[in-house]
Amino acid sequence: MMPETIFPVRRRNFSLKRALMMMLALGSAPIAGAHADDVGAARDVVARLLPDHARQISLELMTKGTGPEHFRVTGHEGAIHVSGTSDSALLFGVNWYLKHVAHATISPNEVTPPSAKLLPAPAQPMEGAATLPWRYALNENTDGYTSPYWNWPRWRHEIDVYAMNGLNTLLIERGTDAVLYRTFLRLGYTDQQIRSWLSAPAHINWQLMANICCYGGPLPLDMIEKRAESARQIIDSLHALGMKPILPGFYGMVPDDFGKRFPAAHVIRQGEWNRFTRPAWLDPRDPLFTKVASIYYDEQKKMFGNAPVYDIQPFQEGGSVGDVPIAEAGRGIQTALDAAHPGALWMMMAWYKEPDQAMLAGVDRSRLFIVDLEQNTRRRDDRASDFLGAPFLYGGLWDFGGRTSLGGPSYEYGVRLPELWKTQKTMIGTAVFPEGMDNNPYIFDLFTEAAWRTESIDLPAWTQDYADRRYGQPGDPHARKAWSLLLASAFSYQATGINDYGEASAAPDSLFNAQPSLDTRSAAWNGMKIIPYKPEILEQAMDELRQSSPEIRATPAWRYDMVDVTRQAVANRARALLPEIKDAFEAHDLKTLNALTTEWQYLMDRQDKLLSTNSSFLVGTWLKWPRSWSDDAATRALTDYDARVILTNWGGRTASQVGHLRDYANKDWAGLTRDYYMKRWTLFFDSLETSLKSGKPPRPIDWYAVGEDWCRNGKTYPDTPSGDTYAEATDIAAHLRDHPVSAQP
Repeated sequence: MMPETIFPVRRRNFSLKRALMMMLALGSAPIAGAHADDVGAARDVVARLLPDHARQISLELMTKGTGPEHFRVTGHEGAIHVSGTSDSALLFGVNWYLKHVAHATISPNEVTPPSAKLLPAPAQPMEGAATLPWRYALNENTDGYTSPYWNWPRWRHEIDVYAMNGLNTLLIERGTDAVLYRTFLRLGYTDQQIRSWLSAPAHINWQLMANICCYGGPLPLDMIEKRAESARQIIDSLHALGMKPILPGFYGMVPDDFGKRFPAAHVIRQGEWNRFTRPAWLDPRDPLFTKVASIYYDEQKKMFGNAPVYDIQPFQEGGSVGDVPIAEAGRGIQTALDAAHPGALWMMMAWYKEPDQAMLAGVDRSRLFIVDLEQNTRRRDDRASDFLGAPFLYGGLWDFGGRTSLGGPSYEYGVRLPELWKTQKTMIGTAVFPEGMDNNPYIFDLFTEAAWRTESIDLPAWTQDYADRRYGQPGDPHARKAWSLLLASAFSYQATGINDYGEASAAPDSLFNAQPSLDTRSAAWNGMKIIPYKPEILEQAMDELRQSSPEIRATPAWRYDMVDVTRQAVANRARALLPEIKDAFEAHDLKTLNALTTEWQYLMDRQDKLLSTNSSFLVGTWLKWPRSWSDDAATRALTDYDARVILTNWGGRTASQVGHLRDYANKDWAGLTRDYYMKRWTLFFDSLETSLKSGKPPRPIDWYAVGEDWCRNGKTYPDTPSGDTYAEATDIAAHLRDHPVSAQP
């Protein structure tokens, strides 16, 4: 019997030039694990994620050969055999079987194991192959918006999920503060000077891109060292799975007083980023640059070893080259990298006006690793020309700030992406690149699977299958209908370049989370200004999902999705209510104003109760992580503030209010909704009512001070859920039905 090929193994004839470029792009080491027949780490992943079924799955590492990574699944009931040419192929092969035979899901937002005690046999052998070699994950901002304080068990679970979804390369920023500490200590700075320069864990990644400095610290040295030890553990686990770490590289970022300490050095001030003062930049042509870069890479290598790729973003969202020719700057940065790590690749983002073509012209472009983020907003059809022949990865950027918004451009990822390799000849991989992870599991599943496809996906059929495996109960008509409606609503918009879609077309956030104003159209300043679908379709999806079978409602995945979809339906109502509130205020109609603002506050209260039923939507879950790092009261206060302020004011008063960073990372989380967002709107509505009664303009409110109060009040929040998701969702659905709206923008 011929093996069943679920999707065709891609066969192509490479030209010599193309083959050489791909070899350079892959570096001197293979992209995935080549550690003989050692699959112990992969077995451990399966055991942790599927403890009741792992013994029924055997793994075998095949010889890689010259073709793409591939897997094969065979076996009979209760004994499934997966072979693959890398750990990544092995684990994705397991996951492919789970998805398409066992109706199970390995997701960042809940794992649904197979419902059958004995694993079902595939009808016939199944084979599949990776379309492109690099399957990368993690935005530079993820370590601020998602994982700044995660402990090892939490990180290990995340890595397990990524590995099972075929990802093989991760950016690890944690521990770079220790590299910088040791680097500048060797250059004569004192312990206190360096620690005061370094930002706190939820903000340090923006310092690594030279956006900010000196915020939220100084962190105690023992915590900097703990973070380095944690990074080492993370990196070791990646190596064990044949996954590759990407580490931050050096491009010249130095303390602002570096020029005073070294008067002969050519140091250029970098101005501001959203009203933060940027660190200074050392000219890569300067002889001192070579010395500092050498020290940096030496310290980094001693702590974390080598990496095939280094993330280097010298002018991210601003900065200035001063009188330095940008091509020569790029050449100097690459030369320093090559001296420390011969053959390593330089990762840079295609974002806004980056990368500058003048810089591209000055470097060895075959050794670049460009993550293309523009495709999420506007389709780009000739990246070979745009990037002057440099290799690039298609970046999926469906979230900003780790916001809890539901939605994403499924057409771009499921239909367009799988076929791009046919026309984009310099594309070498995909990049899971949302600023915050662990949201929108549907999009995560679709995007990661697209990297193993060579043809467009039939989205309606794929989505129906997703509904089956998401809850482990195939054929439920309500679950299937719900996901069909979600595909037609929250996941329906495309990369059309519409200005109102906001920054890179991330799904719209909640006006409940916005700094109060009668004219606000998004909570984050650059958020989507409109709902790009009919909100009533999403409310229909909510009703259908709520009617799923009792067996489905018992799954953690359903409870997560029910909260997520209902939360979004409630949030959408704010966009219909706010214009009515404005009309009532401007008409001096106090009775109508009171009725509308009462409805607004009622919805926020009910939303908070709904969110309380799931640990993924608790601010207490977020705030528990910083506490695990220290028993010292002062350190705990520092890290608690760091974790709170990133959600609210983001930074100091000027950066928050003038730089518009406030609420950039807004979240629909229980506790945060009740004690912060709802408090703000209550203050605002009281000022409107007082204004109508007094005939005076509404009193000004110091919103920064309101945020500071919440960030510093020390209140503890539960990290375990309470209440019943089904009951809360049922009550909300009934209320929305009884209070229809005529139109929602």
